[in-house]
Amino acid sequence: MTAPSFLALWNGVQPGRQDEYENWHSTEHMPERLGTPGFLAARRYRAATGDDYFTLYEMEMLAALDSAAYAALMHQPTSWSLRMRQAMTGFRRLPCLPAWHCRTGLGGTLVTLRLDLPADAALETLRPILEEALHQGAVFGAVLGGSDAAGKPYPVFPDAPVPGVECLLLLEGSEAAGPLALAQRCAAALAQDATPQIWRLLQSLRRSELPDPMLARQPSRDDLMRRWLLG
Repeated sequence: MTAPSFLALWNGVQPGRQDEYENWHSTEHMPERLGTPGFLAARRYRAATGDDYFTLYEMEMLAALDSAAYAALMHQPTSWSLRMRQAMTGFRRLPCLPAWHCRTGLGGTLVTLRLDLPADAALETLRPILEEALHQGAVFGAVLGGSDAAGKPYPVFPDAPVPGVECLLLLEGSEAAGPLALAQRCAAALAQDATPQIWRLLQSLRRSELPDPMLARQPSRDDLMRRWLLG
């Protein structure tokens, strides 16, 4: 099976807006993005410590991000999305081409490691380390992907860092110890001064689980937004 391309997203939320953010992201935003042609699955995470969030979208090809349907989501946001964009902080986005993956299940803990080198170059060193860890059951899954050329600004958050030539390692497990130790080992093997981040799974959703997967744009949830506006 061909490994899916993926889109990785990091962000924080203004103090006092986390509960509304959770409601919006889980009921409107993630289903809306996942309904875009070419998107396959999505997962939402929250930092093990702190209030940051990490979202991962799997897609058939990165070309899904250049489609007219995806552009409509960016430039014609729902009322709730427009409201929540103002509450998001520290936004960062990295579209990734797949370099290598192996998974035996979905873990409740994810460790991410961003590396300042091309994925193919990292894989030469990391593949035997990752294969050994998977064989020993230290992790449930390992995914490596990245960008092989400098990216471009994201219109929704034009001041966010622009992706460079970099890669991202995703390591899954039931608890943090195994994936974290593996991420630290990988960083050391590549002589990279990179800090792993630990995330707890909040929600996992596949396109086939949407109420109507055939809709190119899922319905907005203005009914829920009104509850937040009314307090």
